[in-house]
Amino acid sequence: MQNITQSTNDILNSIPQLKAESTIVIGFLLVIVVDLFLKKSEKLVFAIAILSLLISGTFLVLKMQNMGESQILFNAMFAISKAGNLFKLLVLLASILSLLFFSQDERLKNHPKGINDFYSIFLGGVLGMFLLISSANLLMVFLSIEMISLASYLMVNYNAYQNKQAEAGMKYVLFGAVASAIMLYGISLIYGFTGTINLYGNEMVNGLNQIGAAGTTLAIVLFMVGIGFKLSFVPFHFWTPDAYQEAPTSVTSFLTTAPKIAVFGFLFLILPTFQGLNNSVFNQLILMVAAASMILGNTIAIFQDNPKRMMAYSSIGHTGFILMLFLLPQMMILNALLFYLAIYLLMNVGTLMSFAHLENKFRATLISDYKGLGKFVQSISIALVILMVSLIGLPPTAGFIAKFLVFSSLINLASADIWIAVLLIIAAITTVISLFYYLKIPLYLFIKKSEIEFKEKPTSNFLIVLTGLIALAIIVFGLFPSLISF
Repeated sequence: MQNITQSTNDILNSIPQLKAESTIVIGFLLVIVVDLFLKKSEKLVFAIAILSLLISGTFLVLKMQNMGESQILFNAMFAISKAGNLFKLLVLLASILSLLFFSQDERLKNHPKGINDFYSIFLGGVLGMFLLISSANLLMVFLSIEMISLASYLMVNYNAYQNKQAEAGMKYVLFGAVASAIMLYGISLIYGFTGTINLYGNEMVNGLNQIGAAGTTLAIVLFMVGIGFKLSFVPFHFWTPDAYQEAPTSVTSFLTTAPKIAVFGFLFLILPTFQGLNNSVFNQLILMVAAASMILGNTIAIFQDNPKRMMAYSSIGHTGFILMLFLLPQMMILNALLFYLAIYLLMNVGTLMSFAHLENKFRATLISDYKGLGKFVQSISIALVILMVSLIGLPPTAGFIAKFLVFSSLINLASADIWIAVLLIIAAITTVISLFYYLKIPLYLFIKKSEIEFKEKPTSNFLIVLTGLIALAIIVFGLFPSLISF
């Protein structure tokens, strides 16, 4: 009876700590209710969605000001910390930019049922990301990833009327189902080996260390399948190019940023658990998938003519680059990881907004369609060039600072470990390879001449303004990186 009382008290005391998450839940419910009872409520629903995100962010900032050490809540199911809140704020930034992008996406707005249902799905996905970052229990991890996955499936398939769109969506769902099943089996093995599913504390690490290298390796590899699916690193990347290409461009921008930030945040917070194992299975796994992702992503991107497909392979390469940081102890990577993720989300969202504007205005759906467009839409073309230079990692952009922080974080370790030195060489070579596909876009925009007459369609200037502001931020943060301090 005493245990039940303690458990209940712990739950009741934990509820007030979830103001940010509760705000998202309230926004989610309000969107559904307003859509049910009010007609032509798109603007009101949009206002509710963006207000929910802003209020949630306010609660996170206020909580961080009074936060000391991390807290374990809900009977060891949930953990909150300053680092976790920083990752949540990045998720919110990516979500707000994506929400603004959704409101300009013609494919979403032209859906027969409107866009309101989409906003509710989107808020459900954001809630899943918050829960994943704060997961302190393997069961919570599984439920959170499933929430994110279900929201992502629905967003990709929201207006899948054509065969290619339906095929891409089906691939996404099937790969996701298989990855979830394998991950769940890995969780069951961890529980069978250790007798616990709590990620914080020494019980799991001690239990895995007692069963030997083979059992630990099998359990960790199976568990990482679900993580790999959400990060789309090699070899769990097969769904990515088709899903990113066929989804509405605004959805692609969301999938390339917010879910990845959430998963990287979760990995960062539980990194001591993986690195506390006697064998080096986690480090070996990171070495292999990081190298494979950088090589495959950057190499295959060269041969893509569809800009969204190119960005899909680009995101695989960037995922491999970011994963290199997880070879270091947790205390050494937070600033570099947060800076890279912040700049990466700005670069990706800005790039895809540019692609969307060119598609809306000129029906340019392929990179080869960009020939000569630079002189017609100079502002967005210049912004796109800045974003491409930043994605490569060249000065004076923030992309250069982000990659420099990763290299400088690993350089000392590389002198003592030959495999990390090899990984850094691969990173440098693949960065050079990325020149061939990122600079292809400026080449088509400004140097190659079009052989056809362009037919312009009247479009909103909102995406031009937003992309211009993002490109300006990339330059400012490249010149003054100290402006982003965590």
